[in-house]
Amino acid sequence: MNSLWVGLLANMAVVSLVISLWSNIRLPIFGQKRSVQEWAFGSLFGLGAIGVMLMPFQLGAGFFIDLRMTMIGTAAFIGGPVAGLVTAFIAAAFRLYLGGAGAAVGLVGIVFACAAGIVGWHLKVREAPTVKASVLFSLVMAISAMAPGFVYALYQEIDTGPQIRLPYMTLVFVATLMACVALGNEIRRRETEARNHMYRHVIDSLPEALNVKDREGRFIMANPATAILMQAENADTLIGKTDFDFFRQDVAVAFRADEDKALKAGTPIVEEQMLTRMDGNRAYLSTLKAPFTDIDGNIIGLITHSRDTTDKKLLEAALAQSDRRAAEALSSISDGLVMFDKDLTLVFCNERYRAMFSATADLRVPGTPAAAILYASIARGELAGIAQDQVTTWVDTALARLKQGGTVQFPLADGRWIESRTRPTPEGACFVICSDITASKQHELELQNLNDRLSVLAETDSLTGLLNRRAFDAVMEEELARVESGEGSLALLMIDVDYFKRFNDTYGHGAGDSCLKAVADCLRAAARRTGDRAARYGGEEMALILPDTDEAAAVTIAEEFCDRLRGLRIPHSESDKGIVTVSIGVATLGRGSVPTDAVRLIVRADEALYVAKRDGRDGVRVWEPSRPRIVHSDSGRS
Repeated sequence: MNSLWVGLLANMAVVSLVISLWSNIRLPIFGQKRSVQEWAFGSLFGLGAIGVMLMPFQLGAGFFIDLRMTMIGTAAFIGGPVAGLVTAFIAAAFRLYLGGAGAAVGLVGIVFACAAGIVGWHLKVREAPTVKASVLFSLVMAISAMAPGFVYALYQEIDTGPQIRLPYMTLVFVATLMACVALGNEIRRRETEARNHMYRHVIDSLPEALNVKDREGRFIMANPATAILMQAENADTLIGKTDFDFFRQDVAVAFRADEDKALKAGTPIVEEQMLTRMDGNRAYLSTLKAPFTDIDGNIIGLITHSRDTTDKKLLEAALAQSDRRAAEALSSISDGLVMFDKDLTLVFCNERYRAMFSATADLRVPGTPAAAILYASIARGELAGIAQDQVTTWVDTALARLKQGGTVQFPLADGRWIESRTRPTPEGACFVICSDITASKQHELELQNLNDRLSVLAETDSLTGLLNRRAFDAVMEEELARVESGEGSLALLMIDVDYFKRFNDTYGHGAGDSCLKAVADCLRAAARRTGDRAARYGGEEMALILPDTDEAAAVTIAEEFCDRLRGLRIPHSESDKGIVTVSIGVATLGRGSVPTDAVRLIVRADEALYVAKRDGRDGVRVWEPSRPRIVHSDSGRS
């Protein structure tokens, strides 16, 4: 009996020693990655399995046992599959080394224990097993450990009655449960220690003061930032001391009053505190004071978190002063300034801006949407020239321009012109600068009108009011390029007043000028369409450019012009007709004509005019490749 207790205690001592070694000896290996730790864990428990196998104890006649099953199963259940397999391998190798008739059964038991531990490891939810999980696993281990040994005992005809089975199962159950509970507690202790270390590291790393005080205001815990705030040597020197040891009396009294306030309230409070140090320097703090309680709910102290807001306060003061100066500056500038946020709501404007738009000045204040301002400006007649059915489209376009940026000029109903320059910001807001450009706009319009008049004078024949020769050449160049590109056809009428030199010699140059003006008026009347252009080609010779006109239409226009001039019946005694008449040459170009034809168009019209004059004048001739043919003469049509 003594040997039983000696062997049992020896086995339990080995189990306890292994658990104690794992719990208390921190080797460098435990800081390695998970797989390395599992190998180390399995190796340690493998050595423990060897230890208990070296000290078997007799439970009955011929029946020797040890707690190797506890070592193997617990290694797998707690350490994982790798640890269990390492322990099982070491135990199996040693069992083979020992030899004997029970070696095979011993290996089966090792396999059973390892398998049970691996299954248990997969089924448990947390790394540290609960008491319930440990009890269930211990029961499984007791059953698993019994089976192989008792099969061997029956085979050797050894008596394994209840007086042996029950004690053996109980020993395995107790040993396994003891090991699982001890290891589980150690795992939880390490997790708590790791969390506490992490929390402490986080607290110490905070750039802001965090500390704990008891109800009397004594420091219980403080981080390095608190020591810096208190101008103490380090955080440890704060423990057991109060604010009265570091601050002026009036400051410490004020801080203590805030602590009493939080303790009485029983809820966290935030206070803005001004701190005057011993050296006279001033600082500002935003302090959270949160009461904390013991397990019974009694308030036992305060957690204090202080943020130094001195820089923020100084910056706010500087910004406030800067805002005042900016507002004064913006109020004195001659331009209107307005800012809209990303939702196009007015957030700022100066008085000059509101003065520019006096009809809607009451709406041009912070908080008013830009759309409301625009609709009101139209409704009150401040903006002119917007049709009623175009109001919504105009407002939508104006709002889109605020988002896009750029420069826009627009007139007001009172005659003023405003130029708005918009600059969007990356955040989606926009700045708009409005300038009164009425004077410059009026000068610009006057200059434009002057330029237009000069342009007209530069292109107009002063006597007839038709295009002059330079303008004729420019129009012809443009029209010929259009025909060459295939955009249409072109007809040209070259016109010459019959016997005009005789008219001048007979009636005088004044009458000649009046005659040319009358001819020009008739020609201008013949050019009915917008694109038709009449010109004085030179002397008494004129021309009519007819875009998109075929030969038949050109001839019709030429005949109508001749009839209109005859209808004036301007006397011309030196003409065989007795009145002023003209000769006309017609040439046309079809769509897509080659450049060579285009260059020759004027020449062809001149050739046709020559034929009209040769054939007796007062007629229309059309150019043909072989010879111009007579279309109209004083004697009729051909």
